Amino acid sequence: MMNKEIEKKCIDAIRFLSIDMVQKANSGHPGAPMSLAPLAFTLWKDHLVFNPENPDWVNRDRFILSAGHASALLYSMLHLTGYNLTINDLKEFRQFGSKTPGHPENTITDGVEATTGPLGQGFSNGIGMAIAAKKINTHDKRLGNHNIYSIVSDGDLMEGITSEAASLAGTLKLNNIIYIYDSNKISIEGSTDKAFTENVKLRFESYDWNVINIENSEDYEIISDAISNAKNSDKPSLLILKSKIGFGSPNKYNSEKAHGEALGENEVDLTRKKLKWQYEPFDIPEEIYSYFSKIVSEKIKFYNSSDTKNISYPELNLDEDWIKNLIDGDVPENISTRDASGKIINNLASQTNLIFGGSADLAGSTKTFIDNSNSINYQDFSGLNMHYGVREHAMAAINNGIALYSNFIPYGGTFLIFSDYMRNSIRLSALSKLQVLYILTHDSIALGEDGPTHQPISQLMSLRLIPNLNVYRPADYLETIICYKKSLTTPDTPSAFVLSRQTLPTLKIDDLKNIEKGAYIIKRENNNLKIDLILISTGSEVSLCLEASKKLQEMNVNTRVVSMPCWELYDKQSKEYKESILPKDINNRISVEAGTSIGWSQYVGDSGISIGINDFGESAPGKIIMEKKGFSVENICNTYKKLLER
Repeated sequence: MMNKEIEKKCIDAIRFLSIDMVQKANSGHPGAPMSLAPLAFTLWKDHLVFNPENPDWVNRDRFILSAGHASALLYSMLHLTGYNLTINDLKEFRQFGSKTPGHPENTITDGVEATTGPLGQGFSNGIGMAIAAKKINTHDKRLGNHNIYSIVSDGDLMEGITSEAASLAGTLKLNNIIYIYDSNKISIEGSTDKAFTENVKLRFESYDWNVINIENSEDYEIISDAISNAKNSDKPSLLILKSKIGFGSPNKYNSEKAHGEALGENEVDLTRKKLKWQYEPFDIPEEIYSYFSKIVSEKIKFYNSSDTKNISYPELNLDEDWIKNLIDGDVPENISTRDASGKIINNLASQTNLIFGGSADLAGSTKTFIDNSNSINYQDFSGLNMHYGVREHAMAAINNGIALYSNFIPYGGTFLIFSDYMRNSIRLSALSKLQVLYILTHDSIALGEDGPTHQPISQLMSLRLIPNLNVYRPADYLETIICYKKSLTTPDTPSAFVLSRQTLPTLKIDDLKNIEKGAYIIKRENNNLKIDLILISTGSEVSLCLEASKKLQEMNVNTRVVSMPCWELYDKQSKEYKESILPKDINNRISVEAGTSIGWSQYVGDSGISIGINDFGESAPGKIIMEKKGFSVENICNTYKKLLER
């Protein structure tokens, strides 16, 4: 059989595997895989550097399916090119416990580089990977010499996060980016002309990208030439592929009906007839497997000739006593936890170049600048300071890409209130099990005069709702150090540090190791007497509770004070430890936290009371607004009296 014939059969095999997967599941998106099969074929055959026998090879190219709804296309390619994905796995598409979830997940399927689906995320992850590749190359010239590919959709380019990330990519001249835009002009609601008529070519050229138009999505040789041209560019490249969704479907071709639902058995049969595909569902002839096997053999041959095949990325290797000089040195009597965080970051930077990051144009406020290091720029990626610009959402997704790429531990800083801008990316950090550090300062109404637009109320609690995210709200300098220490020992869990603007006193803590348990007794009651009250608090309100406990003692109220810097860590402790901190027989409990009180009932119980804020703040000096909102010794004492009246 001539090459052209077998190659056409290979492309049709990709199409029909995708069609069959969606049809069997009766759920999914067949249209994009049908039109993108020629692109996928030539990308894997002629360009992508990979090795299915070593999916994590450090110098492989990265491919991200930002258009995650087209996952059937990616699974088909992984199966055909020898990854650990069987035909039975394809038959289990979108089923419970399968290796082929509805949208790609990096923790489930070998060969999937990023968890995608929410549009724009994969686009931005790729920018992070490209930055990481440039940066790793400054450590070892053998590494990072490869490309980051992605298929992006109309929907991706509509999302605001894409504009943020694309702008930064152009500024940094990330010429290792090659993105293919599936311009099929169809979305769920029909033609994109209803909502998306911009000139994408001019838009991306204004970002300083190299833009190439490809008029025929079926001509894989032209597509291949365009990719080759992109490899030689000194800019990031966007290849605009003019495609027709649902190629081959007689009745759903170029229609939204091919986008987000199975074609239906009758339409699948008609498509088979039109494309002259005579095989049963999931039946791939041996000659096609054989052809792909030859492609893979060439890829493995290249891998075996590489001087990077046995190299691993450097791992974080801190001295066990890295915090010793922070704790045993000149410990400040009063310091904001944002300033404490800044000290810690700079201490870490003196010991490793794997931790780096920046802020959304708030380095001075979030204390995220590393003093003795350069800023990353298009000419030099060796520095440790990233400038993301006012792009919170892209910053978070880019950092996910950096973390996905290697063993870098990226951090990104902004005000807590703006964590809402990047919530979806934070959620994907957690779902993807990425060690990303979120530095979120100005953590309460105590920030003061900027007023309710900048004063977070619900944000802290909303972060605690995200599974596999450790949210730390340290009470002082020492707690901040230990929270950082703990975060660096949880490689599969992102961390959010919720930090104060105002200075806080450094507290007397008997055993710093207890901080790592998420909650501990910072002030014990009189052991000779029954506990009358437990005060539970986080962050800046812990010192307030300690002051209140003195007043309560004067009132003969035997008070225990519990600091709870991380709910997630405390919830994982043994029943015995939890009982030692919050005994079940002590019902008089008050939580004190400058945020919404929703959620605290699990710790104070039905008999307890939560002092919090369930409305918006106001513009006023921080101390005044805190007192007006009930964060005072007097109100804590009065709240105890209310407990007794119940």
